[in-house]
Amino acid sequence: MKLVYVCIAALCIAVALTAFADQVEVTEIKDNKNGIYQAVELEEGGKFFHDRAYTITNIPKEFRGLTQVSTSADCPGGQDYRLTFEIDRSAYVYQAWDSRHTAPEDRGQDPKGWFTTGYTDTEETLMLDAPHAPTEYFIYKSNEPYPKGTVELLGIDEVIGDPVIMWTIFVEEGVLPVDPTGNLTTTWGEIKSDQ
Repeated sequence: MKLVYVCIAALCIAVALTAFADQVEVTEIKDNKNGIYQAVELEEGGKFFHDRAYTITNIPKEFRGLTQVSTSADCPGGQDYRLTFEIDRSAYVYQAWDSRHTAPEDRGQDPKGWFTTGYTDTEETLMLDAPHAPTEYFIYKSNEPYPKGTVELLGIDEVIGDPVIMWTIFVEEGVLPVDPTGNLTTTWGEIKSDQ
């Protein structure tokens, strides 16, 4: 019976640590087209774009409180576009795309297919809202977490007839399947030598 109590206590501690974990720190956000970005907390009723009064609403609960890379409403796009930022730990990257336009997986990409093969539609949405007319945004998640360090998001066609890409980005801590800082054969050799 004691084992059951210990397991329940361990589970409660793990849930509490997860719920109150620090946000992924995002710094040095820049692109190759002189766009302006800000790292903020993704919050219900917060600003969708840092340079407009539009709000962000209907955020699924599991995403609230994550770090948002707040873009400009005039965020440049194009296949030659490159956005980079630094993360302080491994993290999944989410991209929310305007439902009024061609889905990102159906746009031109450089290199070809980087988004299509690297991201999956979560089938979740959030809204660009007042004072803008309510507009649904589809949320995509990176298939694997990006390792600590530089994240680079690559070129994707802008909205047809408009030189912008209409999106927002947010990040969530994620664990890599294998820590990329070690060499597997070296680590295995060290484990065997300790026997």
